[in-house]
This record gives sequence, structure tokens and C-alpha cells, in this order.
Amino acid sequence: MSQKHLQTVWTGTQIKLSRLVTSEISASKGFDSKRQANNYVRELFIQYNDIMRKLDEIYETLIHPQKRLIIRILLDGIVGRLVELKREMIKFDNCEYTYFEDLALDHNKTLDDLCIKIPRYFSQDRFKAVEQRNHTIEMILNRLDHSKTNLSIRTSSKSLLITKTNQTNVITLAHAVRILQAYERARQGRVHAYFMHRMKNEVKITETKLINDNHLNDSCLIIQTIWRQKYSEKLFYEKKIEQQKLLGMILPQRKVLTTDDSYERDKKRRDLQLQHQQQLDESPDYIKQKIRQYEETEVKSRIEHVLIQWLLESRQLCGQFPIYPSNGSDILFKDITLAEVQEFVNKQAQLLKNRKAKRKELKKQIKKPNKKQPKQKSNLNELEPSKFIPLINNQMSIYKELFYQRDESYNKEQHYDILLSIDHFRHEVENELRHDVDNILRNELIYLKLAIDNVSDKQIKKSKKKKKKKKRNKKIKDIIANRTNDSIFEELVETGIIIPTKLVRQQDFIGDYQYNAETIRYNEKEPMPSLLDCQQLVILQIIFPLCSQNIHMNLSSHKAVLLAGPHGSGKQLLVHIACNELGGLLLDLSPSNLAKSFNTIDGLKILFAMIKRLVLTMSPILCMIRDTELLFSKKLTLQEKEYEPKRFKRIMHKFIRKIKPGERIMFIGLSSQPYRARIKQLLKVYEHIILFTKPNYGSRRKIFYEILLEKNHMNVNDVELSILASVSKGYTAGQILETIYKVIKIKHEDKYSNNVCTANDFISILGLKTPVFIDEENKIKNWYAKTPNGIKRLNEITQTSVKSTKTSLKTKKGN
Repeated sequence: MSQKHLQTVWTGTQIKLSRLVTSEISASKGFDSKRQANNYVRELFIQYNDIMRKLDEIYETLIHPQKRLIIRILLDGIVGRLVELKREMIKFDNCEYTYFEDLALDHNKTLDDLCIKIPRYFSQDRFKAVEQRNHTIEMILNRLDHSKTNLSIRTSSKSLLITKTNQTNVITLAHAVRILQAYERARQGRVHAYFMHRMKNEVKITETKLINDNHLNDSCLIIQTIWRQKYSEKLFYEKKIEQQKLLGMILPQRKVLTTDDSYERDKKRRDLQLQHQQQLDESPDYIKQKIRQYEETEVKSRIEHVLIQWLLESRQLCGQFPIYPSNGSDILFKDITLAEVQEFVNKQAQLLKNRKAKRKELKKQIKKPNKKQPKQKSNLNELEPSKFIPLINNQMSIYKELFYQRDESYNKEQHYDILLSIDHFRHEVENELRHDVDNILRNELIYLKLAIDNVSDKQIKKSKKKKKKKKRNKKIKDIIANRTNDSIFEELVETGIIIPTKLVRQQDFIGDYQYNAETIRYNEKEPMPSLLDCQQLVILQIIFPLCSQNIHMNLSSHKAVLLAGPHGSGKQLLVHIACNELGGLLLDLSPSNLAKSFNTIDGLKILFAMIKRLVLTMSPILCMIRDTELLFSKKLTLQEKEYEPKRFKRIMHKFIRKIKPGERIMFIGLSSQPYRARIKQLLKVYEHIILFTKPNYGSRRKIFYEILLEKNHMNVNDVELSILASVSKGYTAGQILETIYKVIKIKHEDKYSNNVCTANDFISILGLKTPVFIDEENKIKNWYAKTPNGIKRLNEITQTSVKSTKTSLKTKKGN
């Protein structure tokens, strides 16, 4: 895609975005019903998501560094707006999951077109820092493994020496006889085997000499019959495949695409982007120097002329020279219109009126007893004001000023524009020069006062007012003040708190959507989410709020999120995907891991002090807590009691409450048995819950198809895929993946197999695994129904069912 075509695509997306923002601002914020409000928000969400995907493609392919900066800030604004819209949808629908199949039909799109794709700039902009950090983690772990192997060798050699010294060389006569007999029998066996082998070879030689032409004819007949049999089998198999293709029972094999050319092209483009960005980063000093060289005398003379004129005019009006501003002459050069001055005066007058009104109200409250004021009814079907729309508008106005219909014929290689950077840095240079002029004029003003007014510039001593003593906050002692960041990082890697992330991305999480959610809701039931619905929710609730400092500051982000579901449903995989896409640091704070190293109160305090230091230097950070139900459970086993999880819960809860906006850290709890926990205590820590369920038919079929056909190129019929998807009902995605990889391993080990897979190969291995039974699934569903969103959703379903029954009764009476 050429840079000129990209400019036209960018202008098109900017026009769409401006229309969308203007329509959203002009639209009414209140709605008659929650259903109507939810539909409006869903429409907005789809449009913003479509624009985000286009802008992400433009950002990836653009080379101009100044254009990329504008798109980057614009993408941050759109990502933040998507998170806001998602929270509005949860408020109106009382459900964590949103389904778009009805809107997909209206817009003539598939659900894949409407899904959220993580923008690539999250990880690519921090690629070098992440790569360096992963390299240091690997270095530390390799060093630990090397030291462990050396220790094991030393201990084994010492144990061997001890055993040799303790052993006695005394052997009984009977034992010695048995050893001699065994050796003698072995010798005789070897001699006998040698003679037998020699005799067989001699017999074979004699048989080959006796072969005549008749025997050769017989052997030819045998070879012909075997060849004809195999050839007929091959023809039969080809006809069978043709008939299956006609009936649509077999999938056509896809051609394997070579990605070498595209990879090289992308690499060249990234190198160019980095080169141009480096040129822009190195340019400020050079540009400032050039501005000083050509414009310094002109700017200084202009500022001096204005300031001297101001001093003389103020002397004519007031009769004496004014006091020079202590903060500099920046205030005098501000462009203030008459409307702004009038607005400032009106505000001051309004403040005085408000103060008088408050005094009168206080006097009335003292005289009269307090009466209960009537509560104002707040409209629940209103959209909250967005914090990201002003940011989007600002970036669109910058684009119109700088790059809309700009002639770039002189810059075909798309280097940074020097004229734009000169305009950007001119203000900074003027401020620096103004500071120099201020120092000169302050001294001149003293001589002017002496020469004209015969007055010395005395410093007026300000009367010191008695200030009330403020209560000083107690300074919290830093436990790890003497430690460096590198030593903290190394210790956490050695203790296993910082763990290396698996190299997985969004496309590695395989699943399908829930296609009949609206029909299930029409029948007054709640549909269970599919795997991809859970993935989309994790992107919106974990990845997007932590992706940028600007987004995190403007959002009231969740500090802790719980991922609940059966074992093997993809919770841990999604945490690793989130960490890779963000380019963040992953910490394992599960009770079993902490019991090895930080198992005391002082140790936990030191650990959280280290994490606090890492948040300031290596954000974003994801803290994964496996088996989080142990922190809130009523009954624990003897092994679980050894971890002492309640001690960790108290300190963790205090740390979460003290997290400030801008500190990009999130605690992610993973639970396969959430019903064991006390729900009230759990909801105090975890503000948000994402429920994972068993994969539906579409997800199971897609898992088999993607791994067997797309990745490993196995020969599987379409009928066999549907059989496998129905047979694996009740098993989690993790169990299905384990069976697939086992079967592939067996096929690769067998040299004579032709990569043909049938359902019989999988059934024997699947039968050994225990599926998720209905009792366990119902326990998790009943537990989720007790959560706030679960209760609200059930109440809404009951209300809709009562309304539908009333309407049906009215229609019967009318008939």
C-alpha cells in the first residue's frame, strides 16, 4: 500500500470519525427504556471499533513520524471510549457479556468483522524494552539451573564416596559360586548363538544357488498381483473422495501460504519507521539552534520594545513605574479576548453571590430545625459524559490544521517535516529568550527609577501571617530504600515471583461465538457465553485499561478481576496473552508459590514494597493469583492450611486499596472452584467477575479444525470433525488440546502412517480424562447467580416474563 493511498484512507476515516462524534454529541443523552439505551450504545460501539481497526492498519503502514504521533493519540482516545461504552452496556443490560448477532445481520457483516482486535502498537512500541527484559529473565534462570546442576553433581559424588567407604568387600562361598555359574552359562550361550547364526547363513546361500527360471516366474506373478491390488485400492479411494466432495462431506485442502515475502516487507517498513522516528528525536537541538541563529535578534528586539512601551504607558497612567512581574513577562503576552475578560468578571460576581446565599442558608438552618429534603429522581437511562471525546476532537482539529490537503510533493520519502517542527519549537525558544530579556529589564528598571523618579527600588517586606499548624502526615518508612531496581528484579526472578510469559497472541486463543443468544433470551433464559465472548471481555476489562498512561488516568479502572471457570477453560492462557499484547510484566502471587519464599508477615511486606517499586519503573504489571478461592474459603485441607492464605489476603487487600490512578497494575485471580469462597469477602477484593464455561459445539469443532488441518496439515474428513466435536462434549478446551497433541505425536512416531486421522484415534485417549460433570457446572452457575450482576439479571428476566404473561392475558380477553 503506497503512502499516497494511505493518506486518502486516513482522510476517509477522519471524516467518518468526525461525523460519528458530532452525531454522538448532538444526540439526546436520556432514553425511555434500558433496551433502547443499550441498542444505541451497541451501535456506537460497532462504529468506534470499525474506525479503530482502520486506524491501526494506517498506523502500522505509515512511515511519517509526525503523522504517526497524531494517530497514536487518536487511537488512545478511541480505545478509552470503547471501554466507556462497554461499561455503559453492562449498566443497561445487567450482564457482563454483549451479543451482536442481530446487529451483524442488520449491517450485513459477520461476527468476525465485529470482534475487537488488539491494536498492534501496544506491544510494538515497547518491543525493544520487552525483548531486553525477557533476555535478562532467561539469563537469570539459566544461571540458576547451572548452579543447581553443579550442586547436584557435588552431592552425588560425596554420597558415592560415603557409600564406597561404608561398603565391605567380604563375599560368601555360595554367592561366589553362583556368580561364576552365571558368567559361564552366558559364555556358552554366546558361543551357541554364533554357531546357529553361521549355520543359517550357509543354508540361505545353498537355497539361492538352487533358484531356477521357474522360481523367477512365480516371484514375478506374486509382485504383479500385489501391485494390481494396491492400484485398485488407490482408484477406489480417489472415487470415494470425489463422491464425498460432491455431497459436501469433505473439506477442500487449503494451500499453504508462504509468509517469507510479507515478513521481509514488514521488517523493512519497521526499520524505516524506527529510522525516521530516531531522526525526529534527534532533531530538537538542531532546530532550536537554527531558530536562535536566524530569529534571536528579531525576537529579543520585539519583546524589549513591547515591555518598554508597557513600562512607559503604565507610568503615564499611574504616575510611577510598575513592579516587574516576579514570574516573568509571560502574563503580558497572553492573548485574552474581551469575551474571556467578561467571563472572568462574571465568575467573580457569581462567587460573591454564592457566598452571600450560603451565609443566609446557614443562618436559617440555625434558627429552624432541619427538614428532610425530597430526593431528586436520577434518570438511570442516561449516558455518562465521556472523558475521551475532547481528546478525539483535539486530535482531529490538529489533523485539519496540519495535514488536511497538505502538499507533500517535496517529501516523497516521508521524513519528518522541518517546517512543522520549527513551528512547534519556536514557542519554546521564545520563552527561553524572554527569560533572558526579563533579567536585563529588571536591572534597567532600577536605574530608570533612580534617574527619572529619584526612588530606590526597595523590597517591601510582607507581613507574616500566623499560619495554623497543620497536622503532619506520618512518613511511611521505605523497607527497601537501600535496594536497587536491578537487585529487586533479580531476587523476584530467582524466587519464582516474576515468571517468563508464553509466546502466545490473540489468534492463539481458538474458539467460536454464541450465535443463538438472542433466541435464548427471547425464550426468557440466559445464554451461556462462548470462549470468544470471554476473550473479548478480557480485552476490554484488562488489556485496554492498562495499555496507556493517558487511558488509565482518565478511567476509573478495576484494580482486581476474577476469572472463574472449570480447570482447563483457558484462563491462564488469556493472562499470558494479555501480558504479551501489553508488553507487561507477569507476577505469580498464588499461595502455593509464595509459601516457598515469602511465607511470613515481614516477608510479604517486603514483597509488596518491591512490587510498588516495580510499578513505578516497569509498568504495566499483571499479578496472577492461582487458586484464589483459598484466600476466602471456609474450610481448608491440611496441605492448604500450610500456605496460610488469610495472611496474604489481608496485606493484598490493603495494597489494592492504596493503588492510585496512573499506577498501571492489576490483580487477576484464577479460580476453578469459586463456590468454595465466601462471596461477600471475595466481592470486597474483586470488583469484576468473568465467568468461563465449557466450550460449545462451534468452539470444539473450530479447535479440531484449526490444529489438525491448519497447523499440522492432517487428513481429516468434515464428517470426522463433526463426530469429534459431538464426542468431546463436556470436556474443556485444555483437555481437548492435550488429546489432539497426543494423537499427533503418535502419528509422527509411526513411520508408516499417512497423516489420516479418524475419530477412533481420539476416543481411546479422551476416555481416560474426566469431563466437567453437570453437578460441578451447576455449582458454578448457582454461585455466579449470587453475584450482583447475576442477581440483577435474574430480576430483569422475571420482570420481562411477568410483563409477557400480562400482555398475553389481555390479548385473550380482547379476543
